[in-house]
Amino acid sequence: MKTIKILHQSCCGVNPRIRKQIEKVAAEKNVEVAIQDVTDMIETMQFGTTEFPSLVIDGKVFNYRQKNTDEDIAAMLA
Repeated sequence: MKTIKILHQSCCGVNPRIRKQIEKVAAEKNVEVAIQDVTDMIETMQFGTTEFPSLVIDGKVFNYRQKNTDEDIAAMLA
């Protein structure tokens, strides 16, 4: 199972489109995922990024703005 955190800016809220995309790609690739949305600034700062939204997959940070295609997500889940 892949542990995924979606880091959002607290002022901008949660984007359900990102979660749905991850769930769709994971289902296509038969990968189990546990997804958590994180908007608390203190918690997001612990991951060392100021780029939002970002994904943290099993501890590795990805800038979602730069890597947001289904192919990118599939590669992250591999």
